[in-house]
Amino acid sequence: MSSNADLQRLTLSPASGPEIRGRFIAGMGKATASVTLVTTDGGAGRFGQTVTAMMSVSADPPTLVIGLFRGAPVADAVRTNRCFAVNVLSTANVPIARDFAGASGPETRYKFGEEWGFMRTGSPVLSTAAASFDCHAEQFLVAGSHLLIVGRVVDARAQDLETLTYGSRTYGAHSPLAD
Repeated sequence: MSSNADLQRLTLSPASGPEIRGRFIAGMGKATASVTLVTTDGGAGRFGQTVTAMMSVSADPPTLVIGLFRGAPVADAVRTNRCFAVNVLSTANVPIARDFAGASGPETRYKFGEEWGFMRTGSPVLSTAAASFDCHAEQFLVAGSHLLIVGRVVDARAQDLETLTYGSRTYGAHSPLAD
């Protein structure tokens, strides 16, 4: 257990500027997260982006939050379309994760193929995703370089597939622990 002196010493020497940014990036690189693909479709167009910034907020009513880089076309499209889907990717979806992250080049960035369908909002959902959440965008909050979007889940589905994760700058897998 830490003493009060330990806590004071930790809080009295904060880093600043580029120093904390570099340490923040290195530390966040150690955090493992589910890989999701946020998609939208509507008047502003059809877009998708691979993201790891997604979390559950509430089950009553079903609500989640996503974080999108404010400069990404998908952020503007979600704001205009007022809907999005979160596709929790399976381990079979590594190529799709890379494509929608822009790693495969601009020609594959927003490539929606035959494996895509739709739920209630019309946002694209991936048939091979481990789970999909179809959402109405309810709240928007600018936080630094990102736009946080609170979504009310209007439909959801899940499949018994291994979930794709990302941590330490590499893809991995999450399987439920055996009892």
